[in-house]
Amino acid sequence: MIYNDLALFTTVAHHLSFSEAAQRLGIPLSRVSRRIADLEDHLGTKLLERTTRQVRLTEEGRRLLDRCQSPLEALQDVAGFTDDIKRQTIRITAPPLAARTTIGPRLLEFASDNPDVAFDLVTTNVMLDFFRDNIDIAFRLGPLADSSLIAKRLWSVPYSFCAGADFIAERKLRVLSLGDLRTLPAIISRQPWVLANGVQIRPIEVSHSMDDLDVVAAAARRNLGVAMLPSQMVTGTLRPLVVEGAEPIQRDMFAVYPSRRLLPARIKRLIEYMSMD
Repeated sequence: MIYNDLALFTTVAHHLSFSEAAQRLGIPLSRVSRRIADLEDHLGTKLLERTTRQVRLTEEGRRLLDRCQSPLEALQDVAGFTDDIKRQTIRITAPPLAARTTIGPRLLEFASDNPDVAFDLVTTNVMLDFFRDNIDIAFRLGPLADSSLIAKRLWSVPYSFCAGADFIAERKLRVLSLGDLRTLPAIISRQPWVLANGVQIRPIEVSHSMDDLDVVAAAARRNLGVAMLPSQMVTGTLRPLVVEGAEPIQRDMFAVYPSRRLLPARIKRLIEYMSMD
């Protein structure tokens, strides 16, 4: 019965643990997993994201738990649960630069066309945890570490070595060797300098280390050193540097999410929209 499964779901959700729910209710763990999956299939939406170590509620799961706090309310209203979600929230994380230049504008366009969707956007260079931080979808630059997460490539982000115009003029920099590049004062971020062939460049003299690429670009414009930045940022007084045999890597932007199973329709629409040229 669906109402028994709702009671089981409530226990799992309160403890964020399938095994603890099984112990408290005195039933096998395999039955708990099967009945929660049956409930998700019945409602046509994913309620819980799970790994071998963690469990978190999805947006629908949080809403359903709120509805099920009172057994009477659950009995009366849960049949209309999926029709009751008029405004659906997607919790997103993205790097600050991408949020300002590419991800953010596309999200706003999507929001204009989908008034039933609300965004909760967290901009950070930190890799947030999908379960601990309740993230539905993350936008991340590759290369990505191997994991059980699903990653869909969206677009490429070319990079360039660059420096301020005065910095280049004072040192009469034209075509550089890789050795020349390594000896120049460098402004680095947490992203290493990686070439298209996979080789990682380690500057000998690091003048500054910054988390924010906008600050890296500002430092380079002040002629404080050379930098490796997304090519779209090399504008104004920043000039690209030609380095023989050292083409910077072209990174890919990915949409990353925990599971394909019962992926909410709003997230499917968003991923499809973001992957459009």
